[in-house]
Amino acid sequence: MTLVEIRKTMRIKLLALLFFVTLQISAQTHIEHFDIDSKYIDETRTIAVSSPKQYKNSTKTYPIILILDDGLLFNTVNGIVNQLSNTSRMPESIVVSLSTGDKHRNYFAPNLYNNHRDRKYNYGNNQKEFVRFLQLELLPTIEKKYRTNNFKTIVGFSPSSAIALYTLLNKPDLFQAYICFAAGNIIGDGYNKGERLIEELEKLYAQSQMKQNYLYVVSGSKDVDGQPYINTNIKEFNQKLSKYNSQTTHTRAEIIEGEGHTDVILPGLIAAFDFIFPKEKWFVDYLTLIEEKGSARENISSFYEKLSNEYGFKIYPNVDRIYSMSCLKNIGRRLLGTKKIEEAIGLYQYWVELYPTSHLPHYYLGLSYKENKENNKAITSFKKAYDIAITQKSSDSKAYKEAIKKLKE
Repeated sequence: MTLVEIRKTMRIKLLALLFFVTLQISAQTHIEHFDIDSKYIDETRTIAVSSPKQYKNSTKTYPIILILDDGLLFNTVNGIVNQLSNTSRMPESIVVSLSTGDKHRNYFAPNLYNNHRDRKYNYGNNQKEFVRFLQLELLPTIEKKYRTNNFKTIVGFSPSSAIALYTLLNKPDLFQAYICFAAGNIIGDGYNKGERLIEELEKLYAQSQMKQNYLYVVSGSKDVDGQPYINTNIKEFNQKLSKYNSQTTHTRAEIIEGEGHTDVILPGLIAAFDFIFPKEKWFVDYLTLIEEKGSARENISSFYEKLSNEYGFKIYPNVDRIYSMSCLKNIGRRLLGTKKIEEAIGLYQYWVELYPTSHLPHYYLGLSYKENKENNKAITSFKKAYDIAITQKSSDSKAYKEAIKKLKE
């Protein structure tokens, strides 16, 4: 197979993945909307918030992913986040998107100077007002309405990438991760003629005291065809900023072959999240963990505690994953099958702690108590599962009622 054929096959697979995960959004998330009447940007914006399906049943806190281009990015980001978090490649997250307002997005982008065309971008240069809106209105509202942690990601595309970079340079701790699509040209321009954002970013990182920061910049190779200087920008970005990469600072710029201006979004998202949450760091085999010294709960908790310490926010184990033993539900069943009943009880108690108003963990805790001949505790757990299922109008209530009946016979 030629390189061109390989690239074509990869694009087809990525498009198929996008189609699949987009179809799954309604099943995997809960989306709600509300308006913010902003005094800083002087218009009303509708905010879309996508939270994990079991959000309302959990006690967990979640990272925020803020999208600046609703129509272009919301469904794609939401789908990819669901796919990756469901397979334990990144944390479950709350995805937030801004609707398009009366003012064009360019109105709020900094009016950079294009060094190669020797002219201004002709953007609105109202970025200060927009950042105040984010800092003083939008983010506080999200943090008040939802259980969030202190890890926030901002995602921009083309003009809104310029907004994201401005935010990083002026309010670096407002977000912990910055993803900038179609921005390989932007980093080579600056706020004044002859200046470049590359050097501005270099100054920032040279003096940085940020606790946690990720910056990912990407363009498609088809943009490079018309703007060959993007190659130089990417190369010099990496040369100048890579020396500041550390346990707390992470920067990367790249060009994705065969992709155009908007086409780069899908492969770029996958690459960006793998940059922030590398699979080799996040991959875990629960079957291995339960064989190590200590209890299953201790070993699984220890893995996520180390990950949490590295990222600076609480990271939780996957509780229910299809076709994988690396989740609390399935590994608990394995423990029951190998007669490690006390360990299974410990795991299912943990699941109940994370999702106290979900019926499924109570049911599995009841199964483990039943296996341990603790019938009264089993009945209590089954009844809790039944009551929740009835309230939530779940058909699983029939199975829970039957489980109670059999134990009382």
